[in-house]
Amino acid sequence: MTQSTRHQPTGSQSADLAVLDFLRDLLAIVLLWALVLVFCWRIALAGRVLAGGDIFTYFYPYWAEATRAIQAGRLPLWNPYLFLGAPFLANSQVGVFYPLNWPLWLLLPAHQSVHLTIVLHMCLAALNAYLWGRASLRLGRLGAWTVGATFALGGYLGAQVEHVNQLQGLAWVPLMLLLYDKGANRKSQIARRMGGFVGLAVVIGLVFLAGHTQTAFISLVGLAAYGLGPTLWVSLRRSGHNPAQGWPLMQRAATLAGAAGLGMALAAVQLVPTWELSRLSIRAAGLPFADRVSFSLSPFYLARALLPGFADPVPPAHIEHVAYVGVAGLALAAVAICKSQIANQQISKSANLQSPFAIRHSSFAVFLLVILGLFFSLGLYNPIYLLLARFVPGFAHFRVPARWLALTVIGLAALAGWGGEALYHRRARMERRVILFFAVALVVLAGWAVVGVRIGEGGRVSWLTIAGWAAGGTLVLGLLLATTRAPRLATVGLLVLLVAELFVAGLTLPYSRATAPQAFTSLRPAIAHLLASSSPPSPRGEGAHPPARFISLSDITFDPGDLPEIRIIYGPQLSAAALYDAVIAAKHKEVLSPNLSLAFGIPAVDGYDGGVLPLARYVTLQRLILPEDQVSIDGRLRENLTTIPDGRWLNLFNVRHVITDKLHDAWLDGVFYDLQMGAQLGCGEAAEVAHVPYFEATALGIVSYLRGAATLPSGTVVGIVEVSLGEGLTRTFELRAGQHTAEGVYGPGVAHAPGPLGGHFWPGQAEGNDYVARLRWQEPGAPTTVVVRATLPEGELVVRGVSLIDERTGSFQALVLSDRGRFRLAHSGDVKVYENLDVLERAFLVYRRVVADDDGTTLALMRDAAFDPAVEVILSKNEGMVVAGHAGAGPIQEQPPQTVEFARVVHYAPERVKIEVTTQIPAYLVLTDAWYPGWEATVDGEPVPVYRADLFFRAVAVRAGDHRVVFAFRPVSLRIGAGLSLAGLAGLMVVAALALSKGRRNVIMGGVVTENSQEGKQ
Repeated sequence: MTQSTRHQPTGSQSADLAVLDFLRDLLAIVLLWALVLVFCWRIALAGRVLAGGDIFTYFYPYWAEATRAIQAGRLPLWNPYLFLGAPFLANSQVGVFYPLNWPLWLLLPAHQSVHLTIVLHMCLAALNAYLWGRASLRLGRLGAWTVGATFALGGYLGAQVEHVNQLQGLAWVPLMLLLYDKGANRKSQIARRMGGFVGLAVVIGLVFLAGHTQTAFISLVGLAAYGLGPTLWVSLRRSGHNPAQGWPLMQRAATLAGAAGLGMALAAVQLVPTWELSRLSIRAAGLPFADRVSFSLSPFYLARALLPGFADPVPPAHIEHVAYVGVAGLALAAVAICKSQIANQQISKSANLQSPFAIRHSSFAVFLLVILGLFFSLGLYNPIYLLLARFVPGFAHFRVPARWLALTVIGLAALAGWGGEALYHRRARMERRVILFFAVALVVLAGWAVVGVRIGEGGRVSWLTIAGWAAGGTLVLGLLLATTRAPRLATVGLLVLLVAELFVAGLTLPYSRATAPQAFTSLRPAIAHLLASSSPPSPRGEGAHPPARFISLSDITFDPGDLPEIRIIYGPQLSAAALYDAVIAAKHKEVLSPNLSLAFGIPAVDGYDGGVLPLARYVTLQRLILPEDQVSIDGRLRENLTTIPDGRWLNLFNVRHVITDKLHDAWLDGVFYDLQMGAQLGCGEAAEVAHVPYFEATALGIVSYLRGAATLPSGTVVGIVEVSLGEGLTRTFELRAGQHTAEGVYGPGVAHAPGPLGGHFWPGQAEGNDYVARLRWQEPGAPTTVVVRATLPEGELVVRGVSLIDERTGSFQALVLSDRGRFRLAHSGDVKVYENLDVLERAFLVYRRVVADDDGTTLALMRDAAFDPAVEVILSKNEGMVVAGHAGAGPIQEQPPQTVEFARVVHYAPERVKIEVTTQIPAYLVLTDAWYPGWEATVDGEPVPVYRADLFFRAVAVRAGDHRVVFAFRPVSLRIGAGLSLAGLAGLMVVAALALSKGRRNVIMGGVVTENSQEGKQ
């Protein structure tokens, strides 16, 4: 053997070294994963739940429905529980086809699977960042570990745990950067490059399948900046010296475009249905401009976003503005920037200008991510972003520009890894002037954080947080000084400080406020009542009738009736913040805030999304029950409704139950009055209590006031009250101005005397007066009807509430009087649940039709007081309606008297509805579930058109006779998307096969070369 070969390791020694290296890397990764568990121990190990933000009202409910469907062996295509029906799978935010979700849905309850995916993806983020640091950034284990810790444990990902799909997508971004490096490296073997290309396409597909399209958009823009930015810069600088300098840029752009296209093809099974939904959703024409720039990062809050809040919990309004990597992380990033200036100068002076790949791995590419993220996150405060948001697709379809901070955090993590590596190996000299500069910069940053918050929003930063910054800065400066004498020990100290900072700061993030699991899993009385009152199973055993819908108007400012019990049970186990979240969660469940009804399988009229839902026509439909300025594009009604909508809309929407709070009810003279409903009566109008429970009474209490009747003199009869006591006995009482009631807004110009003032219970108008009076009769009796009739010559008599009173015992019975429909109080607890006695069934027959040319005409026709949805349907011509008639149905006519007709739902499932119909004349069957492409219908097995009815619902024409109508959801977009995904998968397999073939050929050729070389030496 020659001297050169004697000291080379043998094959077994090389294998041992490789195994040792692998074990060391594995140990570093396991340590990162252990830290993730420590940071997230409340949800990872203690079994608690997150009861705040979108995770509680959005992701838990959606994952609960996905879990029910997958465990039942059903692909969840349709969601019948929100927005009067909406696509489920097409809503990409659920991530139905994201492969890591399915095992969790199959094996775990919804809240546990959400927690596991959070921990799993934080671990994936740490792993992928570590691998990126090792392979692409050329870092040792310590530097790569720093990258993984800073990215996965920093504030940005920790703040996004409430946005599960964003976290899932972001976890793959470092691996995306790594695989792009492999696929675009011209010096690598073609097999490696093709392997990197395949991996990049798969990861891009995973990011899209995770479901947050904005995250995918930001990731691809960041990838383009990372991969093409340095190459473009070199090409522009050297294009005059070498005309071929632009060729590497074209190659890299082609690699990126090809991988992105292939990745989108793999995700087409999700993207195509989502695209179809987006055309019919609120995002079809882009968001309103104000929404496109909402949640921008204010320059006044910029410094605060970059610094950890050690003692200041992150306010919900700023949960998107968290981007800290710790004071130690900023210091390490600053070290990397100082070091990179020297490195870049050396590169620029070198002769190897044909290798932009080497330059890309300088800090230029990473620093570009930092700057790009900060630049776009400013949003509203950035003139260029304003132009992009107005005219450029992508920017015009997303809100929350602050989410671009993801790129900044990834870049800072890489810089921190470089800085740690440089200090550990003495590659960066920490001169005193550099340390002094960092100290000044930290003081300026902290000062602007304090001043900016005060200027921008009048807030403040606590002294404990400021003290934390001071302590962290002092320790960092001391450790930086120590690197001149003991670089390795000081660098390890900086990393320990980094982890400690991130852990303490993490105590202010949502995952540290996890509360008792019962905050999500337990039933509240209102939920139990709605579940118990759902329609019973069909007697034919074919399925279940659809449970009727509800609508909620309740605020959550009430205290739960079991608040003392909650404090006794959970107080010793939870922090004050976690206990507070448990109480708020109880109130959210009591009023069934969107989308909690989905979690319990109770259909609601409204919902909450803000992504590709709700449908645009659902927003239009809201104009029937809300003023124009209160219509919400994210679908919520509960916060915007102040009064119960008109009964005809509740009936059409299949609303059987209405949930309200008791905040504006009244206790007067020891009697409870329900003031939620009420009636506004002009002369000759009357309102009757729809349901009078049996109760022996001696008096009727009435709370009322007058509106627009200030000129009426005292003693004017303004109303008549009739109380029927059974056996033909009716008591009649006169209501007089100045005696029983008076002008509500009473002033010096009122002609009559003030009535007996009961109090001030008008919502949002404290100056309003409610007057209370008692109407008595001699013999106790159980009233059967109570009618109030207005007789005042001008103005209105507003009856707020009535109660039966037994003055012998002091007991009472509140009644429900309404001019908006017939209701009865079905449940009274922390909230009230009213039953609508006039509700239409989910499916019903009508015999008159009107055809409208567009949605505006339809809305105008529906607003007409003469429109009655129970007897007339408005069909939309622009969905292919036949104006003159319908195949298989004769002319639509008035329903003749004495006809036998009914429509009965005999099977109801999300994607399939069976209805039995009997009618003696041609009719329309109206199903008040949302119309959407992909819904097909058959009548007795024969396909029929599905018409869009009353702006939003479905209808089919039926002949006279007995029929079975079946609605089935078979979206064509899903089949097209599945075909494209299969084609993308086939293309991916072809590229992978070519890569394997190239790899084997290289191995064989390498073996031949080695063998010939050995023979030559012999």
